[in-house]
Parts: sequence; C-alpha cells; structure tokens
Amino acid sequence: MPEGLKKNFFHLVMDIGWFGVLNATTLAFLTVYATRIHARPEQIGLLNAIPALTSILLSLPAGAYLEKRSINKSAIILGTLHRFFYLPLAFIPLLASQPAQINWILWVTLGMYIPYSTFILAFNSLFGAAVPIEWRGYFAGARNALYAVVTIVMALVSGFLLDRLTFPLGYQVVFGLGFVGAMMSTYHLGKITIPPASAVIGTASDELHEKVSLRTWLQLRFRLDILRGPFLRVLLVLTAFHFTQYLPLPLFPLYSVNELKLADQTISIGTAIFYASMFIGSLNHSKIAARFGNRWVVGVGMILLGIYPGILSLARGPELYLVASLLGGFAWSLCGGALSNYLLENVPADSRPAYLAWFSMLANVGVLAGSLLGPLVSNTIGIVAALALFAFMRAASGVAILRWG
Repeated sequence: MPEGLKKNFFHLVMDIGWFGVLNATTLAFLTVYATRIHARPEQIGLLNAIPALTSILLSLPAGAYLEKRSINKSAIILGTLHRFFYLPLAFIPLLASQPAQINWILWVTLGMYIPYSTFILAFNSLFGAAVPIEWRGYFAGARNALYAVVTIVMALVSGFLLDRLTFPLGYQVVFGLGFVGAMMSTYHLGKITIPPASAVIGTASDELHEKVSLRTWLQLRFRLDILRGPFLRVLLVLTAFHFTQYLPLPLFPLYSVNELKLADQTISIGTAIFYASMFIGSLNHSKIAARFGNRWVVGVGMILLGIYPGILSLARGPELYLVASLLGGFAWSLCGGALSNYLLENVPADSRPAYLAWFSMLANVGVLAGSLLGPLVSNTIGIVAALALFAFMRAASGVAILRWG
C-alpha cells in the first residue's frame, strides 16, 4: 500500500470497527426492545421507515448544500450531530409508560436521521476522494472483515449482558455502549485526509448566479440531467434492491420474538453467526470483485440474500433461525461489500454529491416503501407467507441488477 494511504486505511478501518460496536448493540437490539415493550407491527415498520423518509425529503437539498463545502468538515460535524442522538436512547427505558417509550424512540429516531441524510452523502464523497479506485475493493473487504469481527464479539457481549442484567437495565447498558461506539467512529472519520483538490467537490455552475428561469435554476441546482443519462438505469435497479431488502426487515424481530419465542441470548448468537459468516466471505471479497466485477457481486449477493427470509419462514425454533443467519451473513458479505463500489464506479469524480444525492433519494423511496408495505402485506397474508414472498422478490431484484444494472 502506498505510504500516503496507510493513515487513511487505519482510520477508515477503526471507523467501521467502532461502528461495529454500535451495530451489535443499539442497531441490533432497538427493534427487539421495541417489540418486547409491545410495539405494533406498524410502529416497527415506521421505525425502519423514518431514515428513508428524511432522506427522501433532504437528499437533493443535501447534495446542493455540500457543493463548494469541505467534505471533511461536513462529515465530522454532521456525523457528530447525527450520532449524539444515540445517547437519549439509553435513558428512554426509565419512562414508566411503555407506549410513551415507543413514541420517544420514534421521535429520537426522527431527530437523529435529519442530519444523517447529508452526513451519508459527505461520507461517501469522502471515501471516494480518500481511496483511489484500484484500492476500494481492498478497503471494502478489510472494513467488512473487522466490522464483522467486532459485531460478533459485541453481539455475544450484548447477549450476555441482557441475560444477566434485569429488564430494562440490560438494554440501557447495551444502548450506552452503542453511543460510545458511535462517538469513537466519528472521531476516526475526523482524522481522514484527502488531497486538497478533492477537499471541496462541487459542480455548481456560474449560471446559477445569473438571472435564469425557475425551471432552469431547478435543473442546474438539482442536476435533473442525471435522470436523462445512463445512471438512471443504475438508480432504478438499486431502488428495487433497497425496496426488496427492506420489505421483510420489520418482520424479523416480530417473528423472532413473538412467533419463535427466542431469548435475547439466542438472538445475539444468531447475530454473531451472521457476522462470522460475513467475516469469512469478506476475506476474499476483493479477489471476487476484481474477477467478476462489482455489479455481478451485488446481483448474486442479493439473489442469495433471499435465502434469509426464505429459511426463516420455515423455522419453528432456533435451529433454522441460526441456519438462516449463517447463510445470510455470507450473502451480505457479497452485496453489502460491493454496493458502494458499484455505485462509485458509475459516478463521475467531479459530481459525486449530485449523483449520490439522487441515489440516496430514490434508494430511500425503496426503503420507505418496503418498510411500510412489509407489515401491511404480513397483516394481509400472514407473516410466514409474507417472508416467503419477500424471499422471492429479493432474488428477483438481484436478477434485475445482473440483467439491467
């Protein structure tokens, strides 16, 4: 590795390592906690939908906001603001009323994802500027590997704490650990350096400062020309990807807790198995992506990701739940690791915020639709049938990426 990349490699790896702490604590158990305090399926769906809703509303303004601004400073300020909201989640279980707790969880989630819409655009631009294209596969594989290892360890730690501590104290401790991981991850993002020429990425035209019609101003400001180019095909297949990925997500905690009656420790073991499998898959990610290409890896990974809800629909106890976790982790090591690189290789280096803003908005249309429709379909045809249907739809979206992506 070139000497200049080693510092960025260290901080990007540490960033994802600490994010693994957050992933195995707050992100893994917030919906489980909400389910245990009797949140309705629609509320679980809304919890998953809030990030998508804010991104839909704010992605295009966020892309315009980031033009001519420092990518480094934007990432650290917005990341800190977004991740500070993980702290109140540790105190919400102190409220006596469970319905009030659910409402506060939803409001805090809404607050944290308002700055997130701009933060994620800044981070993706930062990653694209800091890591040359020939090293992105290696960086993605290394980041996913450490992310998986940390998540495995912390998932087991979370399960141990939830098993030994009284309810809801165990969840408070777990959510507190998530806040620490979130803040440490943001600290390492602030240490990443990028070439001066890439520190500010923008495509704002001088025409914006002239007297132009409202239609022309909107076209220039929000880059409507992107929708007339070849990138539109990529946007459409990735929107379908996110739609089918999120359709079954609100059903997983409901099925695990209410139908399978799994204990928190069993859920933590399933999480650990998922990420252990993801770790093994990540070890050869760069070689697989280099041989077959990122589009192929994303498409095949999504086809395989349909296995998770498919097997889960057959489960009647912890055994098949753990099998689904094993196979699902390997599938995610493929599509999750290659998704960002597949996107970046289709985005011009001098227009990243504008292109990523359109991706973020349309992908989150898919996330929002999937998060809200999943519980509705489940209520209509039953949760088992819904999981089986969504497994097929995930595989179909993978085929669409291979065919038209």
